[in-house]
Amino acid sequence: MKKIILFATTLLMLATSLMAQPRLEKHGNTAHIIANGKPMLMIGGEMGNSSASTLADIQRHFPHIRKLGLNTVLAPISWELIEPQEGKFDMTTLDNILSEARKNNLKVVLLWFGAWKNSMSCYAPEWFKRDVKRFPRAHTQDGKPVEEASALSRNVLEADKKAFCRIMQHLRDNDKEETVIMVQVENEIGMIEVPRDYSTDATILYQSVVPESLTSYLSKHKKSLHPYMKERFTFDKEHQTWAEVFGNDIYAEEIFQTWTYAKYAGEIARAGREVYDIPMYVNVALNSRGRKPGQYPSGGPLAHLIDIWHAEAPSIDVLGVDIYDKGVADWFAKYHLHNNPLFVPEIRLEDKDAMYALYAFGHNSAMGFCPFSIEDYPLYSVSNNIDMKNMDLSQDDQLNAFAPQQENLSPLAATYRMLRQAEPLIIERQGSKNMDAVLLTNEEREKEILTPDGIRLTIKHSYSLGWEPGAQESEWPEAACIILRLGKEDYLIIGSGVVVTYTDQKAGKVWEKGDERIGLAKCEVVTLENGKMHIVRHLSGDQTHQGRHVRIPVGQFEMQHFRLYRY
Repeated sequence: MKKIILFATTLLMLATSLMAQPRLEKHGNTAHIIANGKPMLMIGGEMGNSSASTLADIQRHFPHIRKLGLNTVLAPISWELIEPQEGKFDMTTLDNILSEARKNNLKVVLLWFGAWKNSMSCYAPEWFKRDVKRFPRAHTQDGKPVEEASALSRNVLEADKKAFCRIMQHLRDNDKEETVIMVQVENEIGMIEVPRDYSTDATILYQSVVPESLTSYLSKHKKSLHPYMKERFTFDKEHQTWAEVFGNDIYAEEIFQTWTYAKYAGEIARAGREVYDIPMYVNVALNSRGRKPGQYPSGGPLAHLIDIWHAEAPSIDVLGVDIYDKGVADWFAKYHLHNNPLFVPEIRLEDKDAMYALYAFGHNSAMGFCPFSIEDYPLYSVSNNIDMKNMDLSQDDQLNAFAPQQENLSPLAATYRMLRQAEPLIIERQGSKNMDAVLLTNEEREKEILTPDGIRLTIKHSYSLGWEPGAQESEWPEAACIILRLGKEDYLIIGSGVVVTYTDQKAGKVWEKGDERIGLAKCEVVTLENGKMHIVRHLSGDQTHQGRHVRIPVGQFEMQHFRLYRY
């Protein structure tokens, strides 16, 4: 009897342990990290590549990051610091990140800079770099080695995997608080200079039959393949080799290189999750600006190659997109797929990220949004000239995510505070008709949202009224808002630089006697705390143009609750 009780207790403890660790919960193309038993948005930022390498750096940056309103920080952890001597592991950097994140109430996404970082093997340990015989490099067509470890080398894989698994073991044993919620495997994998590895081993494989594991997966899922892969993939008795199956060009070579990286990263992730099963993802450098494979990192987890990653790396949950190009909304759409939730682990650090974050969470149901080098972003707008990095923490305790709007906060800090307050409402509505967002640019200054209430909301740039300073400029700044439906004809708007008008959903319909019109019943500036709404200011008269619109001017960051009525 005692043995049965002991066995049952052990099973219960194991089940409790498994339930306690972070996990990813997917609903169609929407997903959320579940941490400490609750879903969350990663309202975050990524640190610079070497900004978390010492305790002094971490202690200087994390308090500032907390003040910006983040709930999640993406922090690199490099192989060279984890295993400075082969077989001798040092978890000091990881422990520093964990302890300081907990002090600042931050969740952490760990970025594993292992065999590759931005294609290159620059964060690998010196002992690994010097031993090119044991840990070979990839090669160009003329046999020149490149500073990129071979994805086909078993020695490279096993060494990388060993270090990665030690990190996962350390997290399993030392992160009961669930501080680390997700792990990035490698960083922006991809071949630079050439579309694929041209080493002897790689060329032999490229000229061979495509592995059955890949052809079987692509054949089985042919109807749901990415349009690019569906067009490229041809497999039958006459089409067996990589060039025959995918086309005899550099794009077939890229698909081959993708396969090598996906197999490698997939095995790293699988091994790590066997030790400690938390969500994992890979990030990608974009194929933009008319470049060809090798000019951009060839073989990375690009959207059009997602099927290769799903086939060979099932332990990878998400392909994250790093954006440093124009057309942000288009990039969001390319990576918000039926089989891939949107996650933006990197985006160029600039004020307009505030608008992009609103659009990502509200329109594309993003699970996370994280500008790069976040520690360099100011808390206050430049006009304020306050150096918050050198301010005593005791002077800044009121600057928390749930405090009322502070004057002169920088755009991202102001927006992140609103997102933190509205986070439960956003999570509840992502993927539904009860929430949408618009992004307005200099080229697109007006958009519409159709609500389930039969109301057409027309959202224009607030400069379109002609009242605000800057309205006469030829170049208008980005503006954006999220609109959440709270109930029948009851809405919450979160944003900046927008004016909203409301009409019957039947656009262009000529009004006839007996038809109803839409009016503004109530409008108020609010804050949210623990789901409860607090009124900051009642708006009417001039602020709503006598009931004609709801407006948040450029440079002002607000949440406004408004109700409509019919008359």
